[in-house]
Amino acid sequence: MQNYQSFLDGNAKLKMKIEPPDAQQIYSVLDGTVSAVLTKKDADIDGLLKDASGKIDSILARS
Repeated sequence: MQNYQSFLDGNAKLKMKIEPPDAQQIYSVLDGTVSAVLTKKDADIDGLLKDASGKIDSILARS
């Protein structure tokens, strides 16, 4: 416990912020994009980013 005490003490001083409401949906879109870029040699990066951007814009427009 001694090793963690400074971490625990520091947490008390932090101003906590809640995760933005649509963050998980956005992460889900980006996860697929990043995964495709990292695993497919012939990934169309521009196309993947354009597709992800459109999906994220739709998510944000609904909120």
